[in-house]
Amino acid sequence: MKLSDLITEPNTGRLSHSKIWANIACASATVVFVRQGWAGTLSADIWFAYLGIVGGYAVAQRWLASRKGGSDAA
Repeated sequence: MKLSDLITEPNTGRLSHSKIWANIACASATVVFVRQGWAGTLSADIWFAYLGIVGGYAVAQRWLASRKGGSDAA
């Protein structure tokens, strides 16, 4: 996988706004998650929210790609 695959459409090679913003959102959530972990303020609620959002997004993305019959978008 090339790094550019995170922000471009696989078929056209053009920038994808949905991929850009989804990856920015996941990266932002990860930064907050890690900072709270280092600060010692990470609670179970934050664990569940983070894993549900970031993990759920990845699962939904793969499921949608399989339903469309295309390659895995992740």
